[in-house]
Amino acid sequence: SWYGGSLIGNGVACGGTLQADTIGVAHKSLPCGTKLIVAYKGRSVKTEVIDRGPYSGNREFDLTQGLKEKLDFDVGVGTVYVSE
Repeated sequence: SWYGGSLIGNGVACGGTLQADTIGVAHKSLPCGTKLIVAYKGRSVKTEVIDRGPYSGNREFDLTQGLKEKLDFDVGVGTVYVSE
């Protein structure tokens, strides 16, 4: 899933402020700053853990709005591929 919208301007768990163009992911247990490559439909983006979550559903990652747009993630909830 992804997050942004009304959360833009809020702080993130790893420090900083969420902006519409912030590239990152939320994960419940990976350490802040963990480097990842996230892929979706043939596109891939280097990113890192910047926040904690997701806390709804049975999801492993939440993408920031900026990452969602870079990947052209065109669904509310879907499958992405992640590698370190």
